[in-house]
Amino acid sequence: MKTLKAKISHPRKQILKISDLSYNQHYHKYNVKLDQGVDEITNIMEQPIEVFKHKISKTPRMGVGGKPYTEKSYSVQVGGQRVTRAVQLGYTHIEAIVYE
Repeated sequence: MKTLKAKISHPRKQILKISDLSYNQHYHKYNVKLDQGVDEITNIMEQPIEVFKHKISKTPRMGVGGKPYTEKSYSVQVGGQRVTRAVQLGYTHIEAIVYE
């Protein structure tokens, strides 16, 4: 388990698996340059990302083309570029503030 940690402490901060996150894949797909200092992250972030926790439905759902849809536990609201950077650096977990 390799975790990208944040300097700032918060009572709702948790460590989450990146594979459990739903986030914008734009930076991966199109190889867009990360900005706002995110490209300089190597081993610590200033602030944790912010995510919302979802209630996973027990009823199977179908996605596009009739493929089974797999719901993610969390969606990233703030910090999608930081998640992309963590993946680029080989991290498997990231610190996040979780909102219900």
